[in-house]
Amino acid sequence: MKKLTSIASALVVMTAFGITTLGSYAVAAPDFAKIEARKNQKSQAVGEKVGKAIGKAYELYGQEKLTEAIAALNGVESSNTFDQAYLNRFLGNMWAAKDEKKAIGYLQKAIAPDVLSFTDHAAALRLLADLQLSDKQFNPAIKTYNQWLDFTGEKDANVYLRVASAYMETKQYTKVIEPADLAIAAQDPTKPNAGPYTLKFSAYYELKNNKKAIEVLETTVKLFPSEKRWWTYLAQFYSLEEQYEKALVTLEVANKQGMLETENEYKLLAQLYANANVPYKAASILEKHVKSGLIKKEKNILNSMASSFQNSRDMVKAAQYYGESAKLDNDGDAYRRQGSSLILAEKYADAVTALNNAINAGVKNQGQVYLSLVEAYFYQNKFRDAYQAVQKVKSDAKLGRQAAAWESYIKERASKKGINL
Repeated sequence: MKKLTSIASALVVMTAFGITTLGSYAVAAPDFAKIEARKNQKSQAVGEKVGKAIGKAYELYGQEKLTEAIAALNGVESSNTFDQAYLNRFLGNMWAAKDEKKAIGYLQKAIAPDVLSFTDHAAALRLLADLQLSDKQFNPAIKTYNQWLDFTGEKDANVYLRVASAYMETKQYTKVIEPADLAIAAQDPTKPNAGPYTLKFSAYYELKNNKKAIEVLETTVKLFPSEKRWWTYLAQFYSLEEQYEKALVTLEVANKQGMLETENEYKLLAQLYANANVPYKAASILEKHVKSGLIKKEKNILNSMASSFQNSRDMVKAAQYYGESAKLDNDGDAYRRQGSSLILAEKYADAVTALNNAINAGVKNQGQVYLSLVEAYFYQNKFRDAYQAVQKVKSDAKLGRQAAAWESYIKERASKKGINL
């Protein structure tokens, strides 16, 4: 079966996430005894000086006076490690809506001494990681998300998704898969998120692992049956792996659901029908969308239509499209094919016109064209014209014997009708 060389414009795609026990690229697995001890640790209270300043800033913040709230904390510092960490976390939260880089700086200082309560430390880690990711600090974000996972022991689908996304952004494609799988395992199975599947597919695509990409796509068409992209991607990847029957079935399902929209999608469907020996469907799809204007009326498309109609024995349409192809660039061979199709359609007068056009256009194999002209004239009972045409072929090394046979036949029929050649 011939390869589908005109498909597989590449597709693509991307953004998702995951992690926890991430093998060689994860931090140590969470120590749940340590986590419980941290959760049960007695909370500290912030000192009066810092507490008053934060209280005033919080009041302004609640009034949506962010600039004033930040200004209220200008110059406020404490020699107490906990108070300063608490103050830095508060400033980090406020700056997050105004200046990511400043927020990142304050949050890093907040978590460094590791003195905040379990809830506050976890929240600071998570916000820091999110801000690093937003600021395109992908490797630091991965590290901080891992710290959050290790610190909290939680299995959070969104965090796994973000880790996988950061790996994708840094082109660490082999490291995308495991966190994406963890995101899938942690998400609500009744409300699946396409993100981790998108990232897995994208990573396998970048790694040129088409077989694994297909496995992902076979899953996504089941989970997200109404999403067109999964069906068209799957058909394209089946085609790349020369699994043409599966590609055709997949694209047929998408077409029946009204999902196909683009020129390339319909071209692929037509090509798959042609390769599956369903030429009439191949030709009809191209014809329909050429007429609608979706598919450009180019020479290769016209020739594909003509060939498919010819293979389905619709010689009239085959001749029509070979003729349109020929007119684009005065193509002698296309005129020859048009003439041959018209002979099979028993439209001999039209065949003569097409075959003469082929000769005038300088078709290479003129002997075959003249032999076809003999046939077209003969079946119109134009024996003199047939006889003249056969003389053009008699000296042809390959076609001479056929020409001689035609000459005898022409003489015999002309004689019976009393026609002098």
